[in-house]
Amino acid sequence: MCESQAYLLTAEGEKKIMDNVVFVKPENGKVYLEDLLGEQKIVEGTIKEMKLIAHKIIIESN
Repeated sequence: MCESQAYLLTAEGEKKIMDNVVFVKPENGKVYLEDLLGEQKIVEGTIKEMKLIAHKIIIESN
């Protein structure tokens, strides 16, 4: 499977916010995420880094 995990970058480090992410859309200072089962999450921030081999999406809050 090729799902990823999404993390929010905080002062304390990376905090996992979603597993099994299959859809990512950055738009107007927000990142829209959707998982394998259709659950959606909207995060205020921008994509800082995507580690495709590690299946990891890192989002930095605004």
